[in-house]
Amino acid sequence: MYHNHFGLREEPFGVTPDRRFFYQTTQHGEAAATLFYAIQQRRGFALMLAHAGLGKTSVLFTLVQMLKGKAQIAYLPNPYYDRDTVLESIMVSLGLEPADSPAATHKLFYQYLLKAHTAGKTVVAVFDEAQDLNRGTLEAIRMLSNFETPDGKLLQIVLAGQPQLAATLRRPDCEQIRQRFSAIARLEPLAGDEIRKYMAHRLQVAGGSIELFTPEAIDMIASASGGVPRNINMIGFNSLTLAYALEKQRVGSDEVAEVLRDLALPVSEPQPQLAAQAVLERSPAFAQTAGPSRLVWIAAGVALLAAGTFLLGRF
Repeated sequence: MYHNHFGLREEPFGVTPDRRFFYQTTQHGEAAATLFYAIQQRRGFALMLAHAGLGKTSVLFTLVQMLKGKAQIAYLPNPYYDRDTVLESIMVSLGLEPADSPAATHKLFYQYLLKAHTAGKTVVAVFDEAQDLNRGTLEAIRMLSNFETPDGKLLQIVLAGQPQLAATLRRPDCEQIRQRFSAIARLEPLAGDEIRKYMAHRLQVAGGSIELFTPEAIDMIASASGGVPRNINMIGFNSLTLAYALEKQRVGSDEVAEVLRDLALPVSEPQPQLAAQAVLERSPAFAQTAGPSRLVWIAAGVALLAAGTFLLGRF
């Protein structure tokens, strides 16, 4: 591969989430802080919406790291469950053995929640790719939020998904679960100089520098990618591969242009955002996290982090 040719220790534009390569923008930090604070306050339900490739899973990985030592976490990355098996999936993720009957399983899980609560622990279920959940499964998840004590919810639930999830939740028969969300985080495409900083961060972690790309090449990648990190990675990888094949020492605009033609990517910047935002803003149940109140959530979460409870910068 091109690693030795460009003086790189490893691949800078990989396709799998890696905390070392995660470039945390202000909005990613705010999203993690919003979800963390909702869990810390035992609000029951939190939601994160993002188009594919914007770093949603990386934010969840950061959240899981923030909660380590403070919470028992069930992370379900793929919706390979339905309304009848979602509780069993949570229990297996937590290292628990489901009972022989649904009633016994519910009782066992409730006892587990009470024990964790007594020990000062929070139990958190994180559902990634939640846009693929149907109404029945969402309702089963809502029912799990009924495990509670007078001082708060025993199970904290985070749903993370693409904008289709917002459309599902907007349905009249999802009103009950929609009303449960007390915190909502959204991710938008990278903008302006964030794209250059994103590339520079990944290249630096891999042992290189942003100087491997000419300014013109970076501008072309920024335009064609639409600020979507997954697109940036794809274009960056293919551009380095082509430059290596041509025995170039840097990636220039010619190499990027050829890659864009091969990938059939548009040069104009797309606007992926936001049917989801429009859908949510039309919903009174979601309006509580818009505007100033959302800033309160973010400020509170950031304050907790700044106080030393957890440091996002470590991840």
